[in-house]
Amino acid sequence: MSERQITRIMTSVPLVLASASPRRIALLREEGFEPEVEPADIDDGGLQLGRIDARDVAPALAHFKARRVADRRAARGARPAWILAADTVCERDGRVLGKPRDRFDARSMIASLADRGHGVVTGWCLFGPAGSIRVGRDIAWIEIGSLRDDLLDAYLDEGLWQGKAGGYNLPEVIERGWPIRCEGDPQTVVGLPARRLAPMLRSALASWDEREAIA
Repeated sequence: MSERQITRIMTSVPLVLASASPRRIALLREEGFEPEVEPADIDDGGLQLGRIDARDVAPALAHFKARRVADRRAARGARPAWILAADTVCERDGRVLGKPRDRFDARSMIASLADRGHGVVTGWCLFGPAGSIRVGRDIAWIEIGSLRDDLLDAYLDEGLWQGKAGGYNLPEVIERGWPIRCEGDPQTVVGLPARRLAPMLRSALASWDEREAIA
């Protein structure tokens, strides 16, 4: 599908991202999409998820966010749209780690991930104009080596832990020299496996555009 066709389709039926995350927006743009941004405005940073299976909780939270935006758009009579939501959590020893509450929590969380491996799960949900729902997840494995206190404190002082599952963002900590290794899709760790989802998103947009043309 050409860039011109993608542009025409997205003008007809928009792709709405139920998140204000600059990382997710950038990942979608890298794949040729220009989503409308409408955050779900759900603060999941204070959730104490504990021993819930991360493979289930991430897509469930994404579904909740997509439906929240869909209901809000329906209430105000907004035009049909494909609504994409995502949620990312870390899993360590069977315990789900979401976003840190504060600097102290971020330090404790990151320190608990050092010198060991942990899973990162990004769940996604695509809510269609006619109410169709597609839900999925992708999983990556991260190993962080021993962290020097000065590296960790500098990261925390910059506030880069805020709004990030596990308290860190993969490209940022690699740039800062953290000893880290990723098995799986780095985009999943960042917050959205956009490269994997791109064919499905293009197909969904195209199918609805064809439906409108027939109507």
